[in-house]
Amino acid sequence: MRVLAVVASLIGSCTAQDPAHGWMAYAVGSLPSSVERITRLEMTWTVPAKAKRSFAFYSPWFGMDPADNLNLLQPVNPWNGHSWSMYTEYYQWSPSHNSNSQSYSVEDGQTLHGSIEYSESTDSYTITQTIVETGESSSQVVKSQNGKKFVVPYVVFEKTYPCKDYPPDGQVAFRNIIVECDGQDCTSDVSWKGDIMDDNCNMKAVVDKANLAYGSNEIAITWDTSASSKYDNHTVNDLIKLNAGGWGHSYAESALQALEMTV
Repeated sequence: MRVLAVVASLIGSCTAQDPAHGWMAYAVGSLPSSVERITRLEMTWTVPAKAKRSFAFYSPWFGMDPADNLNLLQPVNPWNGHSWSMYTEYYQWSPSHNSNSQSYSVEDGQTLHGSIEYSESTDSYTITQTIVETGESSSQVVKSQNGKKFVVPYVVFEKTYPCKDYPPDGQVAFRNIIVECDGQDCTSDVSWKGDIMDDNCNMKAVVDKANLAYGSNEIAITWDTSASSKYDNHTVNDLIKLNAGGWGHSYAESALQALEMTV
């Protein structure tokens, strides 16, 4: 119960918006001013290599927000310290609310396809994540809060740990990007820009701007596992608590419980 109380207090203290603490490298897309909302967003990527076993949890993902950056729709691909999984998440900052679809295990090297599609009749989005090789799929339907219109797409690598805890292949590439605005393909109209929230392990978002304009599109996030990190001297306990926000809540609970059992 003490572990749960610690994590709950950390989550309750988070009163911010996206981009959130723990986002390292990310890419954000800007739409033409005439666009009312994104009606479909799709991407495909290959699950990174297995990292060394640890208490670290982190995830590459893509998603989108309304203009106020308070309602995040995202197909996620978390590493839980010893294996990969996939599911979809909705995170609402105010009032605080989180919902996840069913989680499935996924192996390094497998292919994930995520999609977020809008239904005008219900003013809602269906978020779906599928393992291409097996056909296993996880999805949920999220009603737009107060009729908000989603217009800010993201590609993100999230949660901060020492560099040695990240996958050894040093990159994940989101490809076959499709963006639909107001029911029409607008992939080539989106202006993507790489940015950094928490600088760590030389992470950066590399936007292939030339190919994005011609439909052969890719946004890669890269990192250096041999780099030094400001988190190298943090205790495991401190790192878990630091990363307990958002989708990391349940992982932090499990990690803290496992850590206590080793003491």
